[in-house]
Amino acid sequence: MFKIGMKLTIETFKNGEVESRFQCRIVDITQNYLCIDYPIDESTGRTSLLLDGSEFTISFVGEDGNVYQFSSEVKGRKKLKIPVLLILIPVKNEIQKIQRREYVRVDVSLDVAIHPQSDQQPLITRTVDISGGGLAVVDDGTARGYKPGDVMDITVVLPFASNHYSYFMAKAELIRFIDGWDQNPAKITYQFINMNDKQRDKIIKYCFEKQLEERRKIK
Repeated sequence: MFKIGMKLTIETFKNGEVESRFQCRIVDITQNYLCIDYPIDESTGRTSLLLDGSEFTISFVGEDGNVYQFSSEVKGRKKLKIPVLLILIPVKNEIQKIQRREYVRVDVSLDVAIHPQSDQQPLITRTVDISGGGLAVVDDGTARGYKPGDVMDITVVLPFASNHYSYFMAKAELIRFIDGWDQNPAKITYQFINMNDKQRDKIIKYCFEKQLEERRKIK
């Protein structure tokens, strides 16, 4: 079920609510442990040094396209080619199937146009990632007058595997600005709002195709 290179999403909780979300990948698999690279905090774009014993939930996309989740904790750390964290490989009955396909996020660079519902300058840029719930885009400095809470019209060009392009249009709320660091550009995150089933199905289909493509590359 687990493969080297597989992307994992880590969520920590406080008072029953999601406190932080992180992204990481499986670097190595031993008899008992998944070795993951140091997680990247989605809200800051920075590496997080989770302490030994830190508890969290992990979700991932299985080969069937469904999302699965299990609870885990940091059991230790190790130095391979890069520093990694060790988490126990869960037994089968500890893994639960969850209904969250619309929030599966794929890292992809797509053409996107963002038009504020005002006289502010539009932003023509590229996506950093996209999901059925929203997207992150490269912040090139054009968006200096934008602020969290602004609702904007977004158009994304989706290249499907069948060699045709589809335009996805939706309204989205600006959530936050994230500073760039190292090789990662500054970015802006948006959450889709007032989406109908047809719009969301188009994004889910595209993200599902990209997940299949990533799994083929891993194999």
